[in-house]
Amino acid sequence: MKIKILGTRGKIEPKAPHYTNHTGFLLDERILIDVGEPVYMDHKPEAIIFTHFHPDHAYFVPEKEIFSPKIPLFGPEEHELVPNLKIITGKFHVNGYKFTPIPVIHALKLKSLAYLIEKDGTKLFITGDVAWIEKANLAELPRVDLVITEASFIRKGGMIRRKKDRIFGHTGVPDLIRLLSPYTNKMVFTHYGTWFFENINESKKMIRELQTEETELIPGYDGMELEI
Repeated sequence: MKIKILGTRGKIEPKAPHYTNHTGFLLDERILIDVGEPVYMDHKPEAIIFTHFHPDHAYFVPEKEIFSPKIPLFGPEEHELVPNLKIITGKFHVNGYKFTPIPVIHALKLKSLAYLIEKDGTKLFITGDVAWIEKANLAELPRVDLVITEASFIRKGGMIRRKKDRIFGHTGVPDLIRLLSPYTNKMVFTHYGTWFFENINESKKMIRELQTEETELIPGYDGMELEI
């Protein structure tokens, strides 16, 4: 499976060369995960799967633009701007790829899903944005070849808010490493927050310094290509 990271910037103002676009991942030039920029449609994907419908993952939300390309569209819940969306209720197959959805805690008003993606014996796990993933929801997750997750906050604990008994927001990079490294020996980080742009070279070094002997940590960039 070939993965191209199309965008690595969170919903923030700062940007820099190679860190300009919002979220999108292209699998084998065929399947698109999230559409943070309209230009991603130039790849003419065969299907699109959304992790959730925040604007940096679905560019059409702020403009209230109807999004209805004539290809299969999948997402965690109904959305008024995506009339042809297929709501994900369990495992599904798309053009030879097997998707296992895993619930993610992220936003109060939107559902979010991570995906275990399998094809030809390879396994990829894309988390989307994460406040937390309950360990019970990771019970089906096997060892995978690669995890792609977020890096909104480098500090432990990230920025988690609470409303009554619910949390939302983004956890920190150290927390994601602790949660997900038991499932892989390679993690790629995207969806950078403002901290990353203060000194990009130093920020990449900070990620790599959290690496262990068991798990390689890779700072992603716009256009990065990976193969598993």
